[in-house]
Amino acid sequence: MKMLFRGALLAATVMTPSTVFAQATDADEDAEARTIAEESSEIIVTARRREESLQEVPTSVAVATAETIERYNLNNLTDIAQITPGLIFDDSFGRDGNRPVIRGQANILGDSGVAFFIDGIYYTGSLADYDIDTIERIEVVKGPQSALYGRNTYSGAINIISKLPGDQWEGRITADLAEDDRYEVTAGIRGPIGNGFSVGVNGRYYDFGGEFTNQFDGEKLGQQMSWSTSGILAYDDGGPFRATLRGYYNRTDDGQPAIFAQGTEQNNCLFDNGSLYGGGGRYFCGVIQPGELNTDFSRQFSDPEDVGLEADTYNVSFRMEYDISDELQLISLTGYNNREETLLTDGDYGPNSFQTAVFARFPAGAPIGFGPAGPIFPFGFVGTTVDFSFANRNETEDWSQELRLQYESDAFDFILGGYYFDQSDDNFTIREVPADAAARAGASFGAAIAAENALCAANPICGSVAPFFGPSTPNDRSENLSTIENIAIFGAINWHITPDINLGIEARYAEETIEQTLFDFDEGDMRPPGEDFRAKFTKFSPRVTFDWKFAPDNLLYAIFAQGQKPGGFNGVNARNAGAGTFQEEENTGYELGFKNTFADGRVIFNIAGFYTDIEGYQLTQNISDPPNQVSAVVNAGDAEVFGIEAELIGELSPGLTLTANYALADTEFTSGFDENQGVLNDVADDGLVNCSTGDQFPDVSGCQSLFGSIEGKAIPRAPKHRIFADVNYRSATEIGGGTWDVFMGANITYTSSSFAQVHNLAETGSATEVDARLGLENDRFRIQLYVNNLFDEDAVQQIIRYADADVNFRRSFIAGLRPGRRFGVVLSAGF
Repeated sequence: MKMLFRGALLAATVMTPSTVFAQATDADEDAEARTIAEESSEIIVTARRREESLQEVPTSVAVATAETIERYNLNNLTDIAQITPGLIFDDSFGRDGNRPVIRGQANILGDSGVAFFIDGIYYTGSLADYDIDTIERIEVVKGPQSALYGRNTYSGAINIISKLPGDQWEGRITADLAEDDRYEVTAGIRGPIGNGFSVGVNGRYYDFGGEFTNQFDGEKLGQQMSWSTSGILAYDDGGPFRATLRGYYNRTDDGQPAIFAQGTEQNNCLFDNGSLYGGGGRYFCGVIQPGELNTDFSRQFSDPEDVGLEADTYNVSFRMEYDISDELQLISLTGYNNREETLLTDGDYGPNSFQTAVFARFPAGAPIGFGPAGPIFPFGFVGTTVDFSFANRNETEDWSQELRLQYESDAFDFILGGYYFDQSDDNFTIREVPADAAARAGASFGAAIAAENALCAANPICGSVAPFFGPSTPNDRSENLSTIENIAIFGAINWHITPDINLGIEARYAEETIEQTLFDFDEGDMRPPGEDFRAKFTKFSPRVTFDWKFAPDNLLYAIFAQGQKPGGFNGVNARNAGAGTFQEEENTGYELGFKNTFADGRVIFNIAGFYTDIEGYQLTQNISDPPNQVSAVVNAGDAEVFGIEAELIGELSPGLTLTANYALADTEFTSGFDENQGVLNDVADDGLVNCSTGDQFPDVSGCQSLFGSIEGKAIPRAPKHRIFADVNYRSATEIGGGTWDVFMGANITYTSSSFAQVHNLAETGSATEVDARLGLENDRFRIQLYVNNLFDEDAVQQIIRYADADVNFRRSFIAGLRPGRRFGVVLSAGF
């Protein structure tokens, strides 16, 4: 299969007819050819909730049109992020775990500061497997957008605009065939059905056999399968009323993701001379290299066939518009989302399960203890069975209603609206262990006791080994029910001071109420009384925009904006450790931008600089819940981001186009503390956790290392640099008596390294990917050969600090593998 695709691509490259290049002269003489500026002016965006030309909207917005998606053969939102300045979107941890990053404001757990919208309607759930063949364009609006877009848009918004049926019938079917048993087929048809009504129907099937091999059993990992169907019914008879009803269903069925575990033996810094780490490193410093996949996920659940992600997503939206007059319009947006998701995966990504946790060990000849300030025990401790796994079912349902009045005139424009959002999120643990779980847990427990007794025999003051609880096989049953209610009013006015100078003022006042109920089913299958928690967050979010078109092809704009990311609740373990609730995260952004057209419309150059000040940054930290450490979202401190975004589109010669962009996001915490950073600081001087840097709780018996400052640290998961450049050549030529466009191109994407956590020690390493394409098309058919990741870049995409259940819960790391080089072909036919 690999040789077939590679040979076809090589042959097509060698046999490209020389007439392709000869036709460039004809293109040069084509007086009716549109310039880049004219094409850009035809791209209409709704970044400010009203239609504006891309080059004239005074804000930073990146657009990927249907033509762009087809040209680059983009398959999903991860691909689209590769060509979009300022947007990071990775799904190497699974297609349910993506958290987009705009302008460096990343997070690890909790909600992203970027919200999704489909046709302007808030969408909850994953878009990693969305059918992009239904997309007319994607708008990535950057910077705080809370004033007009609402919740979770404090760093930006991603708005998908669907293809609408028109007054003529059209349809297309496309097949994408690639290596590693990857197949994708999409089909769609749209057209009028009379009396102002038109309809569109789309379908997609995607199957991927997996690229990476599991060392445990030799099977493939990272398999993906999804299929979807969608439909649009539109009404527009030319009168004052228009409506669009859209429905979408998607089924996802993925296997164990291609995630590997880097063991504690690779920890290479901050060596700990205490008993727990036995002289080993507490952390890993540097770039985490790709590792082997070795997981026994097939042995961890009662039915191995159910392992992976299964999700059903339903989405319905209804948009109505009524022209009260030529200037005044009433718009109603109604949205409904329902997602049912089951996730069963190996959580330690290793070959062991139902292993015994040893909470403390000691080197031969030395007693065990919890530090000089704590007691010293002449024996070791063997804990209980641990088994890292994810076994959850999540049922999320929400609906939203927005009603807004819009007015446009030569003097001013305004928007006045109201918004309501209601969501129910029910999360269950559904672990069912296999029949041999008890036997494996017992064998592991016996081996641990024997090992500790052997160590104890070598210690003259060690009397015995003390087991804590004995072996067990967890069939956990718990439930977390959360509800969110968000009510808001918003408005905007854009005053046309002169024909070329505008002042815009936007604002939103929102109240969000979050309730959480926790249930524990350990005592049986009947639902017991729950424990309730409730929090309310209010916020006024302003935005001010000034723009000046000081020349016909040059626009200057300045923006001041504030946004808020709502607070929320952590799980029960974090609540026991005193971190049940975290507060809202707020930011203030400033942006100065220039949009320019040069060389008679053949060159577009846009540049924007921004500064974002963030208070109460929500970050995942390890906190103590003795004897365990648990992960929780906390308000870690304050941060700032300086950045630049630049994009260039230029016609180098007739038919030859250069597209390039660059994004800088320089992130830094300006204040804040981290518990685990304090432990690392404590170890750094003498290799012991002995409060040598200070005691965080001096009035409490024992020793707790003084929390460490994170001032000056970069925000994790936030690459500082992203560079993209593409060269595309297109020319018309005669083939077989017909006129075809022959096209070829290549692009390069560079992404700088990003850190796993706020300690800024373990990192992904930088990555450079090169893609190439070659094909021909006419108004009915398209044939394209492509290669993604031509030079087989293998830098890991995402990393998370972890704990190794096989070795005393010492620090370890997990990482997602990057897809390797892949050759493929796209075949498309339409009318």
